Amino acid sequence: MKKASSILLLLMLSISLMSLIVRHDVPDERFIELGKKYSQICHLSDGESTLIKENWAVTAAHAAILLKEELENGEIPKVSIDNKQYDVEKVILHPNFQISNTSIENDIALIKFKGSITNIPFAKLYDKQNEKGKQITIVGRGDFGTGLTGSQNWDKITRAATNRIDEVDGQWIIFSFDSPQSENTTELEGVSGPGDSGGPAFIDVDNVRYIVGVSSNQADSDSGKQGVYGVTEYYARISFYKKWIEENIK
Repeated sequence: MKKASSILLLLMLSISLMSLIVRHDVPDERFIELGKKYSQICHLSDGESTLIKENWAVTAAHAAILLKEELENGEIPKVSIDNKQYDVEKVILHPNFQISNTSIENDIALIKFKGSITNIPFAKLYDKQNEKGKQITIVGRGDFGTGLTGSQNWDKITRAATNRIDEVDGQWIIFSFDSPQSENTTELEGVSGPGDSGGPAFIDVDNVRYIVGVSSNQADSDSGKQGVYGVTEYYARISFYKKWIEENIK
């Protein structure tokens, strides 16, 4: 079991466990302040998840593998929400989740934890098929950096950034890290970085917060570097998995 886990970890690293990498020309304080508005974020030991019910969170399957193994080994992993820790009770990986050193499919999972959170409004599951072109907000506290440097350091500070969905393709929503000179960039442009796997992409509609995607993987830029301007992000598409999620959190 331990050997299998090591192999999976190497494969995951090749996909790239993804905190936020942001525009180099915007003060960091703006990303930190935006991050404070998203209380639905649930921190894992190495990744993120999002509160979608009083005792359920959604994340990426590759970020939940080790949590599931810890449970199977009799350990009690924890999630952190609003600076409080909760024991993980159950982890459900998507039944068709697959990962290799070149691809990943159905990268979504559910985490059930003990207790019931009633003081934080959980995120609604987005169910429309009109994600393309919408501006999103992504949240995480993994490694931080800018589009010039890529990932630099992990300071454990939650940040949020914005982007715009360029394409949707079945199970994926797809968007790029546009430089400040691009006409497609957003004011607080950013993408995921190491440590943000499983983190959310949110949109707010009529004062209701929806989760539209879960951070999965990143395609390198033309330069071959991760986390710099030009990389492309792939997030698991919530509308594609909504029925599966709802069936498992009844």
